[in-house]
Amino acid sequence: MRDLFSSNLFSAKKLADSEQRTVLQRVSWPKYEQVLARSRPDRTARFTYWRGQLEMMNSLEEHQRIQQLLETMLLAIGDELDWAIEGYKVPVLKREELQLGVEPDAAYYVQQAERMRRRQAIALEIDPPPDLILEVELSRSALNKFALYAELGIPEVWRYIGKPGKDFLQGNLFIHYLEGDRYREEDYGLAFPFLPTGRILEFLQDSEVRGVPTALRNLREWLYQHT
Repeated sequence: MRDLFSSNLFSAKKLADSEQRTVLQRVSWPKYEQVLARSRPDRTARFTYWRGQLEMMNSLEEHQRIQQLLETMLLAIGDELDWAIEGYKVPVLKREELQLGVEPDAAYYVQQAERMRRRQAIALEIDPPPDLILEVELSRSALNKFALYAELGIPEVWRYIGKPGKDFLQGNLFIHYLEGDRYREEDYGLAFPFLPTGRILEFLQDSEVRGVPTALRNLREWLYQHT
């Protein structure tokens, strides 16, 4: 197996104009834990572990932008409706007994927000799964993320699919919620059942064209009429 720690996937710099993905085979759980422990806090690499397979992906600036915009939207909704929301940027979600680990772009607790208040990190051994996670996809993962999230018991996944570059906010958003052991795609989710995918995309596009303050004002007016 190649030396994980000499790889420039650990660089904090933007590497290219498209995501790079590498999958290593026969990686033990202790080696995966070692990779996480030795990683820099400001790294761009994201790791997904699936029973001996370790995928490394370098995230681009678009990931952070989408995450920031959607978090701004969710916090505005929480403020308008007086809901508590606890968010975690690029959390490590892992379960050793399942031999699974993943780093989504963000995770949010809504129904379980009070329980997670003042928690600095998520530990699935003792904490409930996040109510909602965000995945930004600018390229396709080699691993079955939905099967992984289903085993971890994640109730809802927001998946934003776009392309790197100036038009990445012209992508699409899909809401999937867990039904049994499979995810079902719907226009509405579980954490925010009044919020359709079209309104989320409208907020993103408003933010790009008219600016975030205007997008937030429009969102609050919409919430007043629909909640």
